Amino acid sequence: MIQRLITGKFIGQKITIGTDLASYKLDIDDNQGNIYKVTLQLWDFAGEKRFRFFLPRYARGAQGCVLAYDITRYTSFEDLVEWYQIVNENASDPIYCLCGGKVDLASEKRTVQYSEGEEFQKAYNIDHFFETSSKSGENNKLVFETITRSILKAYRVLK
Repeated sequence: MIQRLITGKFIGQKITIGTDLASYKLDIDDNQGNIYKVTLQLWDFAGEKRFRFFLPRYARGAQGCVLAYDITRYTSFEDLVEWYQIVNENASDPIYCLCGGKVDLASEKRTVQYSEGEEFQKAYNIDHFFETSSKSGENNKLVFETITRSILKAYRVLK
């Protein structure tokens, strides 16, 4: 997702080992003619259990969190509870976005139903929920624009 956001292209990638860091500049308008220039600091954490010890330290100070899972791999969805708990215990009231990835494979390989994502969103009071595709770009940039807009509203920068 992050590589697609930064480059605008699909880049097939190996798994994340530990953490990756990127930044992305984004212009957010307030629908009143004002443009806010925002630089996002994006941390990508490996989903494997052996790397989870990194997350509590990096979650401190996070203003937003994209909880991502693979709609073709049910175990990634099951891991969301643990990810949510780690972030919730270490960050101070972040804006959450639940994100089911690989929606381009939904017709042939889906194992996590859209309704299950909606149920998780409701159960954990997640602010936003999207299904995305890094391959096609579907909803990819929208995830980051939406969470950024919500953070700016939470800090009363936007109405």
